[in-house]
Amino acid sequence: MMKYLNIRSLGHRARRGATALEYALVLAFVAVGVVAALNLLSSDVSSTITSVGSKVKGAPDAVK
Repeated sequence: MMKYLNIRSLGHRARRGATALEYALVLAFVAVGVVAALNLLSSDVSSTITSVGSKVKGAPDAVK
């Protein structure tokens, strides 16, 4: 009976390890996707930030 319980607990630990591995793989794929999206959009984001920055910098002159 004790041997059976030990084998069952080993299987349970193995399943927990598989779940952790699955979460790690999903996290890795999400990170790769985010990096790819940032690389594709970096020039658009940079130009938008520059445009907004120049408009904000000139805003006090427009108020006068």
